[in-house]
Amino acid sequence: MTLGDKVKELREKKGMNQKQLAFAAGITQATISRVEKGKVLQLKSEALKRMAGALGSTVDYLVDRTNLLTPSDVLESDETAKYLFRGYGKLSSDGRKQLIDFVQFLEEKEKKGDTKE
Repeated sequence: MTLGDKVKELREKKGMNQKQLAFAAGITQATISRVEKGKVLQLKSEALKRMAGALGSTVDYLVDRTNLLTPSDVLESDETAKYLFRGYGKLSSDGRKQLIDFVQFLEEKEKKGDTKE
């Protein structure tokens, strides 16, 4: 299933039209239309994150990196994700902010291809 197919299917399941999804995701209706028609194969990461959020899905699902549709699917199927989520819940607001900052740091590092395995 393509990105466009997934966006259209999820949008329709939520009972949204393209204009409503565009508003919720902070992108134009024309972009939604082009994505669904397969004319846009990639979106900027921020737009993709906002679209996934508006659709109640994950970016990984939209771009075919996983079959797990929602964040809940990920939590239910991944013990590490469960552990991290429980740990997040135990942190102070300062600790949560630091964790978010660290995750954003790691995302940027991976986006640049700067990983050492």
